[in-house]
Amino acid sequence: MSENTFHIPPEWRASAEEIAAQGGPVMVIGAPGSGKTTFCLYLAGYFCRQGRRVAWIDADPGQPFIGPPAAYSLGLYADAGELLKRKAPLVMGFIGNTSPVGHLLEAVTAIQKLYSRALSLAPDLVLINTCGLVNGGAARELKYHEIDMIAPRYVVAIEQKNEVEHLVSPHSHRAGLLILRLPVSPDARISTSEARKAGREQRFKEYFRGAEFQDIALSDMGVHGPGLGTGERLGFRDINHLSKALNSIVVHAELSADRLFVITDGDYSEEEQYTARERYSVREISVVKRSELDYLLVGLSDNGNLCLGMGIIRELDMKELILRVITPLRDVAAVRHIALGSLRVNPAGSELGQW
Repeated sequence: MSENTFHIPPEWRASAEEIAAQGGPVMVIGAPGSGKTTFCLYLAGYFCRQGRRVAWIDADPGQPFIGPPAAYSLGLYADAGELLKRKAPLVMGFIGNTSPVGHLLEAVTAIQKLYSRALSLAPDLVLINTCGLVNGGAARELKYHEIDMIAPRYVVAIEQKNEVEHLVSPHSHRAGLLILRLPVSPDARISTSEARKAGREQRFKEYFRGAEFQDIALSDMGVHGPGLGTGERLGFRDINHLSKALNSIVVHAELSADRLFVITDGDYSEEEQYTARERYSVREISVVKRSELDYLLVGLSDNGNLCLGMGIIRELDMKELILRVITPLRDVAAVRHIALGSLRVNPAGSELGQW
């Protein structure tokens, strides 16, 4: 990557020299449009031009540089010329949505898993680019635990004034942590929400281009979601009773120690959930319409629960417990875990709403 591509503030050059001498890990934080990705490209290129390898963790599920949206991704770079090429990530951490809000546990778990995987590659630098969520309680919790979990040598705070100081100040006395406060890139531009959405949809479209149908037996999988695959499957008598109680057609129901999970074919009576909860002596009942699962994003993970790829649900055969998904994964034999996301997307990339 050439510096002629964009303007590099002198503070960025000085920070790159310092990091090259001291080493990482390096975590980059900043508001949307501050130039976080531009800085990461510059720093990664700086290392690669010295013949050093960079493991880049892209921890921005909304505007990712490496992998598809709704996931954290890990890439490995040894050549500066590779940086602007669209490379498939080595592995991903499934978040399930383009915002980490509502998925903070998934986000913190994903960054730790990818960091452990990055270290196993023995790179010269581990670089973590975080999302632009910097305001509100969710931002404070996410950034606090991401920094706490990784314990980077450097936190690079890119800011115009002090818009991310509230995120770094809790760590200002942490042993071994150095905070570099850098100016926003002069090339930085804040894009509109429409432009960001269009960018996400294009990335989804690219990711699912050429994807194929795959059938996955849920009986062979661990499932993370609202209750699917975690309880005892109820029989005809219970199904019939629940259908009457909920004024709907119940196609599947599971009972576990703390929850009754129900899938209906169409609308149901929310007022009657109390009756079902009392009958089965559970704290809560989760009722899902089968149509809500159509086009839902899912993460397809290996036996270490690292995401091998994402899929889009197109059919759920409750009789045979077969999940049919559209996925770019050509072989799902290594898939052992399925995580249900909260965003619905079609293979053309269009976001169809939240679940």
